[in-house]
Amino acid sequence: MTQVTAPSRLPMLIVVAILLVLLAFALLWPVNEPEVDVSDAPVVPEVSSITPEQNTVDISESEPEVQIIEEEFTAVTPVGEANIEELDPVVEFVKPVIELAEPEPLDLTDQAIKQSLITALHAPMLSTLIVNESIIANLVASITNTAQGTLPENVSLLTPPSSEFAVFKKGDSQFITPESFTRYNVYAQTFAQIETADMLAVLTQYEPQILAKFEQISAPNTQFNDTLISAINRLLDTPSVNLPIPVISDSAMYKFANPQLEALLPVQKQLLRMGPDNMRIVKAKLRDLRTALELKQEENN
Repeated sequence: MTQVTAPSRLPMLIVVAILLVLLAFALLWPVNEPEVDVSDAPVVPEVSSITPEQNTVDISESEPEVQIIEEEFTAVTPVGEANIEELDPVVEFVKPVIELAEPEPLDLTDQAIKQSLITALHAPMLSTLIVNESIIANLVASITNTAQGTLPENVSLLTPPSSEFAVFKKGDSQFITPESFTRYNVYAQTFAQIETADMLAVLTQYEPQILAKFEQISAPNTQFNDTLISAINRLLDTPSVNLPIPVISDSAMYKFANPQLEALLPVQKQLLRMGPDNMRIVKAKLRDLRTALELKQEENN
């Protein structure tokens, strides 16, 4: 298919110019010019003055010249140059200031410490088992004495059992009664039910007070954590024995009939008096506590 090119504007202008010239001649032509009778005149073919390239242009249907009307141009103000006062005000976000309340000072009265231990260790029975006076001092002294193997009568963190030590006779021998062991059941079971993590949390809570008391009674360059682990090892070194456990009386006191048991440290003999079952419960908990203390010690180093 042949492509038709749009007519050039120049041919159209030439045609308009020719028409204007012809119109001028027509207007200036004399009105008294004699008319010529063209009826007998030979017919002469009309020659178009339009070039072949203009044959496709229809003069009668040519588009009128477009008149351009100039309009006033209004410049748009850039956003960055706009009047700030005409814009909506921007609300600035103010970050709230959160003031943390200072923690209340730690109540170091014996009543408050005891209640804190009962709550933190989740052990209501401690209300009857722990002493009511000098709790921190007795705790530090008991740990220090246990590490040394001693057992002073005037230093104790726990209240003594309500029932007394008793023996029974069989032939010429005396043995510790089962009731003498069961009176320590509540101590062993309460100790076993306390979570090891809670024990460490309590030691951390009262660490400044514990270390201050420990510094007063310990040898120079001695660490409390090392002393506590030594005390645990002393108790774990207590041998296990089978029932019944024979004893002998010496005036107002009873001693183990077995010389090897009697040669043990005072704290180890006290653990034996709790009975084999309670001793196993206490030892299992002491092993967990020792492992946790050693891990904490490695983290701090």
